[in-house]
Amino acid sequence: MLEKYQNEMLSCTACAFCKKSYYEYKFATKESDYPKGKIMIAYGLFSNEIEENFETVKSLQKCTLCRRCEKDCPSLIKISDVIKAGRFDLKQMLPEHEKLLQNFEEKNNIFGEKNFEKDGGKIAFFMGCIVNREMKDAVLSLFDKIGVDVTIFGGCCGYPIEKIGKNVEIKIKDKMEKKNIEKIIFSCPNGMLAFREYKPIHISQFVLSLDVNFKKNDKKYIYHDSSFLGRYMEIYEEPREIIKRIGSLTEFKENREMARQCGGEIEFKSAFPVEAEEIAKYLAKESKEKNAIIVTSSPHCYSHLKEYADTVDLVHLIEENLI
Repeated sequence: MLEKYQNEMLSCTACAFCKKSYYEYKFATKESDYPKGKIMIAYGLFSNEIEENFETVKSLQKCTLCRRCEKDCPSLIKISDVIKAGRFDLKQMLPEHEKLLQNFEEKNNIFGEKNFEKDGGKIAFFMGCIVNREMKDAVLSLFDKIGVDVTIFGGCCGYPIEKIGKNVEIKIKDKMEKKNIEKIIFSCPNGMLAFREYKPIHISQFVLSLDVNFKKNDKKYIYHDSSFLGRYMEIYEEPREIIKRIGSLTEFKENREMARQCGGEIEFKSAFPVEAEEIAKYLAKESKEKNAIIVTSSPHCYSHLKEYADTVDLVHLIEENLI
């Protein structure tokens, strides 16, 4: 797939502007830890000047594909797309990723857990792997409170597997088409990207489309923009609108399209736990300094950040404060 991005790779001037958001982290110690180093490795693999080995595989996988570095790139290179394309050209896999792929193929769940499903009406919610693990009861309660007879689709969307460079069949799409679903709702941006041809709706967009009221509290919240909901899907304001109706909202100094990744994408965290922890602690530090509860709108972010700071997912926040 790298052939498609030959001009992108050759456009890199190695100016190092893409390093800016990495300077706060201790784990970035060599060129291959930075975006421009990964572009060089990708080009080396494409031109056969570099041989694929464990270190090159590890380098290309040590990236969340969050697109934050692209905001500082004066050449406007699609850095994440180049890195992702390089992964599809790799023959080797990291052991942690082999396990995720095995779980997906055997259980249709990247954790190897049982998937929850429920028959209902023409409005559907995609549960996914992490939502299934972290907030299944909150999802069911939320739809019960708003009076929607929701159909629940379980299983993995396959997008974390796609991000590591593997194509897989997403069997749930066949179920959706047989059910004649009119509207499919997600709380997980990964799932929205995997199902983008179905015009998915984020849970924040769906709730705001309803005539619902919230309990008002005096809590202070700080919203973390998921890279995939934000930079990939340009959904920034709907989660903020819900938070402001419930409590007071403050912001990270880097927010919206400039927001930092939290390190919680499951394929990244499973292979690089030390780096994922450092990235999360950077955000947690700011939230604690501002004495604010982190609100996430991605189950990947919630599952990770709650280990380091007071964190609530938007699904929980909505469900707990509906009147």
